[in-house]
Amino acid sequence: MPLKKHSPTKGFTLLELLVVLVLISILFSFATLSLNTRPSPAKHAAYQIQQLLNLAQEDSILRGQIMGWTLTTTQQYFSRYQNQQWQTLEKDQLLNSHPLDPILNYQLQIDNLNIIATKNSLPQIIFLPDGSISHFELIVQAANSDIAYKIYTQQNTIKLTPVKQ
Repeated sequence: MPLKKHSPTKGFTLLELLVVLVLISILFSFATLSLNTRPSPAKHAAYQIQQLLNLAQEDSILRGQIMGWTLTTTQQYFSRYQNQQWQTLEKDQLLNSHPLDPILNYQLQIDNLNIIATKNSLPQIIFLPDGSISHFELIVQAANSDIAYKIYTQQNTIKLTPVKQ
């Protein structure tokens, strides 16, 4: 019985398809890595401050205690009003002191006045247990850049918007 010769089949083998898929995925990963999707340091810092302030507002409401926030030239920290005095939150895992990014400029305004605090200053922003917040405006800007973000209060809500310089 004569053997039939196998004619070459048309199409691609599974191995060839896998090699092409691997090459496409490698090219796609390089393209994805080359895109700069990280937010600017100013946006990241402003968002972080906004979220911490929201957390302090919620903490004040839930605990029924007055909270405060202080911004110095090097750090930000939270305080709680207890026993007729402000006590810095040092053991709180979320609302403890946070250093400020030295490459950013922070400009705090209350009633259109620039505010600069020292380490032992009274809090500049007050959170009351009824949800009220002191009115303020904080500009976070990258040094030598036009990129800036404004954190401010509007109807006891803490807002974040980009600022056009």
